[in-house]
Amino acid sequence: MKDLYKTLGVAEGADEAAIKKAYRKLAKEYHPDVTGDDKKKTERFKEINEAYAVLGDAQKRKEYDRLKHAPVRPDGMPEGFDADAFARTFGGRATAGGVEFSGDFDVADIFSSLFGGAAGGGGRATQSRGRVRPRQSRGADAIGQLPVSFVEAALGTKRTIRTANGGTVEISVPPGVENGGRLRIPGKGMDAPGAGGVPGDLYLDLDVRPDPHLRRAGDDIELGLPMTITEAVLGAKVEVPTVEGRVTLTIPPGTSSGAKLRLRGRGIKRPDGTRGDQIVRVEIVAPKIKPDDTETRKLFEEIATRTAQDPVRRF
Repeated sequence: MKDLYKTLGVAEGADEAAIKKAYRKLAKEYHPDVTGDDKKKTERFKEINEAYAVLGDAQKRKEYDRLKHAPVRPDGMPEGFDADAFARTFGGRATAGGVEFSGDFDVADIFSSLFGGAAGGGGRATQSRGRVRPRQSRGADAIGQLPVSFVEAALGTKRTIRTANGGTVEISVPPGVENGGRLRIPGKGMDAPGAGGVPGDLYLDLDVRPDPHLRRAGDDIELGLPMTITEAVLGAKVEVPTVEGRVTLTIPPGTSSGAKLRLRGRGIKRPDGTRGDQIVRVEIVAPKIKPDDTETRKLFEEIATRTAQDPVRRF
């Protein structure tokens, strides 16, 4: 039986983080963008994706481990094999003859290794009486990463990317996507190994790059705005960054540190076309007066006297 752990170069007891780390390293090394038209490396890339499609899914990994180590009965089936359970785990259905399924890796290879018999490549086969009978072949799914900027994630964008089989395709990144989200591009995975088969799908894990100033909070965007004491006391007009460029924000006189000012409709774009807001949080930066600057100190002491009011602390 194909050893998927060996394919990724990890131990059977490896945790989820170690498996993901190993996959990302290998996928980056063997991606067609890097290897070009090297057929052996393209096949290796396919094997890496097949392995991660199983080991990166807790339920599939558990079932794979059980089948891998289960004793084999005289009829070629593993002890305790349950067609319904297997079908549910790997996305298929139990049939009168056994199991029919379509997966995102080469399930037929696992069946063939366990139970004997020949199978066409791809991820769709029918198991019957301990043999694997091929049906329409399907290419393996491919998994890759797509880095997007904070602005692109907030507003959506279009990208032209290279697919697993070396072609190119324009994709749409919808507005409002989050880091760790996944896009599915049907039919843009690995080609089917046999004639007449269908290609797998391409899955792109989104890597949203942080913005140096803006931070997401649900559908809103937050910004910390440093201000001088005079700007806070007298009011001011300041330029602030948004996902659509810089805009002018009016600071009312007497604004306190921690105050939140709202830019309506400047947040994350929602699927229905509406927008969240941008929340600007005021952060007053006090000046540092040099010990020998007596004139500035006297000015602030005079201001303190003239603006004496009820205590601002009530504890």
